[in-house]
Amino acid sequence: MTPTETKLQQIVAAKLKVKPEQVPLDKSFIEDIGLDSFDLMSIIIEIEETFPHISLAADEAQALKTLKEVAAYIDHQKRLPSS
Repeated sequence: MTPTETKLQQIVAAKLKVKPEQVPLDKSFIEDIGLDSFDLMSIIIEIEETFPHISLAADEAQALKTLKEVAAYIDHQKRLPSS
């Protein structure tokens, strides 16, 4: 597990009020974990606060279905040169 995946698990676990290890990395936020659109917006805001170099547009956020996908996106963005 990457440090980014671990941090994302902590963010979602806090929202769900569960232990981080109870948050699966490869399950759909909405279909499997049971988050609604308000939960997702709250989580996106926290992700952007935790990773200040990341800005998730609505269409990008909707395309990312699992924590593993979000972590990969964040790690990819971290490797891009700053503008």
